[in-house]
Amino acid sequence: MCFNICGDARGYYAWLPALFIYHDLNFNFFDSVEMKEPTCGPQVGIPVQDYRYSFNSRYCDKYYPGASFLMLPFFIIAHCSTIFFTPYPPNGYSLLYYKIMALGGIFYYLCGMLFFLNILRQLQLNTSQKSLTILFITFGSNILFYSIDEPVYSHIYSFALVSAFIYYSLCLRDHFSSKYLFYISFLLGWIFITRPVNISVILFLPLLFRKDLKLISRSFVLKPINFLFICPALIMPLILCLLYKISTGHFFIYSYRNEGFNFLNPHVQEYLFSYDNGVLPYTPLLLLPFLFLFAWYKQEHKNMVLGLSAAILVAMYINCSWWCWWYGYSFGARTLLDFLPLFGILVGLSLKQSNLKRYYYLVPSYLLCCGLTILLYHQKSHSSFMNKYPITDYRAAIDSGLGIK
Repeated sequence: MCFNICGDARGYYAWLPALFIYHDLNFNFFDSVEMKEPTCGPQVGIPVQDYRYSFNSRYCDKYYPGASFLMLPFFIIAHCSTIFFTPYPPNGYSLLYYKIMALGGIFYYLCGMLFFLNILRQLQLNTSQKSLTILFITFGSNILFYSIDEPVYSHIYSFALVSAFIYYSLCLRDHFSSKYLFYISFLLGWIFITRPVNISVILFLPLLFRKDLKLISRSFVLKPINFLFICPALIMPLILCLLYKISTGHFFIYSYRNEGFNFLNPHVQEYLFSYDNGVLPYTPLLLLPFLFLFAWYKQEHKNMVLGLSAAILVAMYINCSWWCWWYGYSFGARTLLDFLPLFGILVGLSLKQSNLKRYYYLVPSYLLCCGLTILLYHQKSHSSFMNKYPITDYRAAIDSGLGIK
């Protein structure tokens, strides 16, 4: 378990001490506290990434605050515990904060999986199919790395939010209710301020509701008050604008400066196949449902499969168009962890809809993928393999893990 916050995670976390300890949304404590804290930064040999963005001579956090709002309960526990039970300074960066924040990653892994289990129940998978699906997406993806080793990155929180969003979307499909409309609207806004590009998850909704569009439209005509239940989608973005206003004097800014997307030149091949955190070398399980589509696809879930596929493909296109398509220090394509519930549904449907003969080669294939991912995860977490870019020791990491000299 990681007891240090590094890389992008520092920016996501920094909103909490800024708001609740220093009351300083210009993050001036970066130099006076973070750089001098003995449990992090240069003192322990880890380069500190400056997450601040200078806008008209005023600093603002480069990263979005959605994940930090989910970390808040653990931050409060850490802060109170530090004050009353430890000799450490309650500055937001002493050791106990890191230990308790690490528990947050595990908590949101469990929350996300609980919502995902309910999704599988909605899809009427039997007990063995649900168990296998959860086993496969746990050990065949990078979710353990971002739950245990890097729990303050935004991805495990996005996973939980997207799982909840999909679950309540299925509830809304089965029973149109203003309550579910409120939930998915509010969650969509929260997803947006955690990682704005994850808003592409909404692309699966039109096909999910394809058969019910007339009924839904009619409900809005008969009950115009239902439009009010879409408004919660604006709550979280408005909070973000308010934070920007306090920090910089402007409601709208682009905090990534010269970093951006090149949609005309996406790195599709590298994103999928490169040893530098490509999808296939580290988490091949995510692509197998598409590879074996011919073996399990049936008309029963046509709209859902098309909707999920559209959302996944758009998300991958956006992510591989980012200037840093390998996303720095990572284990596999970390941005796809946010969309793991969508991949997981495809895995679950492939198990549900395969006949017995095809089941016997589908399950072993998934298990082999899980074995590769776990081996690489062990090498990444407990050795010096795959920690320098470009990655040149991928094959050596596998050979070492298998005991091959």
